[in-house]
Amino acid sequence: MGILGAIRRIRPTRLLALTILAAVGVAAMGARCIEKPYVYVDGDGYTHITGRMVNDTDIQGASIMLRGTLFDANNNVIASKDSPICPPDLKPFSEAIFDIRFDNPGIPPHARFSVQAISGTALSAPKPNPDVVLFSAEAIRLENIPFAPGILPFDSNDVLFGFEVRNRTNNSYPIQGCSAVFDNQGNIVHAQSVELVQFDEDFGISPAVMGPQAHSFVTMIAEDVPRGPVQVRAWLWFGRQGDPTSQWQYVETNYITIVTRNF
Repeated sequence: MGILGAIRRIRPTRLLALTILAAVGVAAMGARCIEKPYVYVDGDGYTHITGRMVNDTDIQGASIMLRGTLFDANNNVIASKDSPICPPDLKPFSEAIFDIRFDNPGIPPHARFSVQAISGTALSAPKPNPDVVLFSAEAIRLENIPFAPGILPFDSNDVLFGFEVRNRTNNSYPIQGCSAVFDNQGNIVHAQSVELVQFDEDFGISPAVMGPQAHSFVTMIAEDVPRGPVQVRAWLWFGRQGDPTSQWQYVETNYITIVTRNF
């Protein structure tokens, strides 16, 4: 069906209801590392440290927390923030992302920064495979969106992700998502962790839950994505919003090119 088809079929009256979003075991994973840490200030004045956490071992990590710190020229701490990776677990021989967003806007300029793992659990075996098949993934920026304040939950500054997925089990899975936007240097210049949504038979939108043996199209919105970069990746993990860990392995996409289309 795709993102555009799903959006165009929504009943206008239902659009009003549209609400989308929003080192104990660590030492055992010594070969895991933080790569491409990057600092930027967003349009609202908040400072972020982003990057990738790579696990090049056969050890499963869970509930991993990082600490980002900004320092001035005299090595004094300007700000510090703890934040989970996304997804919150890290399966063997894979990578996850992080976006440490400091609480207050307008933080003074920093001279240096650091990111370190502060907690997590190393498991004796990988988490179970959810047996969810990702058939396709797309990332679209819509232009020429009709002016409809308070009705559409996105605008041309946002990127819509669409995923066609099949649950081949008898489990039901709530779905959370992580997205990362990369510049031409491989830095993450925008990241987001949100709850996925889906369209029901009445063309309304609700939090995405994959029922047993379901073949679904689920959607995620990344807000205020910079217009220069065009490469993105996404991770789908199974649990409820705010859960510190998942019972299952996550599903990830390859790099996707953002496509611009008219509404």
